[in-house]
Amino acid sequence: MLAVAALGITSKLALRTLSWPDLILWSGIGYLLVVPVLLIMGQTHLRLTAGSGWAIASAALAIGGLMLFYFSLGLGDAGKVIAVSSAYPAVTLVMAAVFLSEALTVGRVVGALVIVAGVIIVTLAK
Repeated sequence: MLAVAALGITSKLALRTLSWPDLILWSGIGYLLVVPVLLIMGQTHLRLTAGSGWAIASAALAIGGLMLFYFSLGLGDAGKVIAVSSAYPAVTLVMAAVFLSEALTVGRVVGALVIVAGVIIVTLAK
């Protein structure tokens, strides 16, 4: 959790002198360094299965999300951008109910409302 929290700060600092595409490049270099290690350690291998399409979609969404995150950080305050981007569990909750038939319990709905309320408070605060 600390690494994800620090990501907003380090990214905002990098964006003082770099552009968001530069941050994507550096992220890609990081992945290029990690992938061979995972392959050598036998933790993964490239395979095509029924789930490969979902893995490719997940990768595309991760890349797109990171691009939008860096772009947004370049335009706005880190605290506000991070707060809004951190509301994704509320969106995931609804999407999981619709696409995965996961239950929308009272506790989950209340939790999602607390997340949304928190985002509103943080973004409106001066």
